[in-house]
Amino acid sequence: MIRHVVILKLKENAPVKEIKNKIMDLKNKISQIKHIETGEDIGFDPTASDLCIIADFENIEDLKIYANHPEHIKVIQNNIKPYLIKRDAVDYYVF
Repeated sequence: MIRHVVILKLKENAPVKEIKNKIMDLKNKISQIKHIETGEDIGFDPTASDLCIIADFENIEDLKIYANHPEHIKVIQNNIKPYLIKRDAVDYYVF
């Protein structure tokens, strides 16, 4: 299994709850997603990022399908990029 982790730093006016809902709805649109979750920063560290996305995929091919899926691209373009300051990501094998 492959775990895909993305951490987003967003502008102050970002509608974080709406972004989270759009991300979570991808599970209903992209069958390759085995598990997806989002976490909003609790505000403990003022320098922390704002949103974490964790998604699991059976294999690298499924991750590629997700990465290029039109519904995923639409969420990035319409809901994330307008508010994005910084994005970090890591993909790793889960055994």
